[in-house]
Amino acid sequence: MSQIEAAKSGEVREGALHVVNVAGRSVALTRVGGKARAFVNKCPHLGMPLTKGKIEGGAVTCPFHGSKFDICSGRNMDWVKNLLGMPLPGWAQSALAMGKKPAGLQTLPASEKDGTIFLDV
Repeated sequence: MSQIEAAKSGEVREGALHVVNVAGRSVALTRVGGKARAFVNKCPHLGMPLTKGKIEGGAVTCPFHGSKFDICSGRNMDWVKNLLGMPLPGWAQSALAMGKKPAGLQTLPASEKDGTIFLDV
């Protein structure tokens, strides 16, 4: 594994996503409890970007299907609950999931030194 400079510390804020390209992948950076966190900017449901996702309580929610993920661990917290923000009944949630089992985000180790955030890739 190698460390790659991802962003300046001041560019990454709590409650907001800062998206960068690292080693050919779109990576979302944010802060949880003041600590820099990173994950691949792709919902594991259909691969849609999480760029416009809602950040709340250390979790990001997919803006397309409502899947929710813990930013620190990548753990799936909720799977396909809505379509573009409109709640769906259970049968429609199952149909929209298209047989895909709940999956977590791919997180990346982030560290901060001298005003710069680095990722282990």
